[in-house]
Amino acid sequence: MKKFAPLVITAAAMAFAGCAVDTGAPSETTTGEDIAASCTNPEGTNAAIAVLAEAITHELHRWQITTDFYVGTGSNNQQVLKLTSAGLQACGGSGCPETQNILAVQDSTMDQQVVIDGTKVSSWSFASRVVTGFGNQKTCQQNRQCPFVAHVFDYQNGTYVQPTISPGPCMTLFTHPVSAPGGAALTAAQVNQLANALIWTTGNGANPYIAFQGTASTVSIDPGGNLNPPGQTPGAGDNCNVYSPDVNLNGQPCVCTAQNITSGVLKNNKPLQRSTYYCTAM
Repeated sequence: MKKFAPLVITAAAMAFAGCAVDTGAPSETTTGEDIAASCTNPEGTNAAIAVLAEAITHELHRWQITTDFYVGTGSNNQQVLKLTSAGLQACGGSGCPETQNILAVQDSTMDQQVVIDGTKVSSWSFASRVVTGFGNQKTCQQNRQCPFVAHVFDYQNGTYVQPTISPGPCMTLFTHPVSAPGGAALTAAQVNQLANALIWTTGNGANPYIAFQGTASTVSIDPGGNLNPPGQTPGAGDNCNVYSPDVNLNGQPCVCTAQNITSGVLKNNKPLQRSTYYCTAM
């Protein structure tokens, strides 16, 4: 079956050339098989960025990276992306656990400890790419080269709805309803223009895992990774972690085939991820 080409790649190329994306007709010459073959994941960063993009979509319900994030300092004086008070407020008081968990993978103390789509994530490269992408997004918007309208994801008639999940070019395609704040419909051109809000995902190179697609009322992106949702069995996910807000799981047995751990224990000594435990060798 024919798949759309990732529009975000086109958006990034045009924006950095000094142009903006107003509308976008998907490529008719690139097939889903072509895209799947190009799903490169250097040092785990393409998939990690896509997971972050999906977490932001799901929890913050908007793509306002320059409002909701800032560049701060992590371990070893490393530059990392962090949530602003506006970003936390956009999560509605939940604390943005999904977004915070993947942001914490930037920290150098997490280097090579998380596997996303079969590749260990370099925290140094992940942080470098998102910080560079943030700077690119900020410059692009300041220069008025990548306009996009105010928007909100996952609400229909004032009611929260879950995104639709289907197979994607690289991993899983998440399709989110999108509208103007207050529920008014956006035009198809305005929806396609939201690709301009994803310039940050292409820091230091195009990202095939962000398979942006737009219709008159939805957008889709393709994050890989299979991060464990709350309550999932320890070690069951691709990166072998578990989210546990209420129970201390330190020392519980686990298995993580992605990292060749056949007899491990869950451990959490990361102050940035107090609720997420990682399977480590004993």
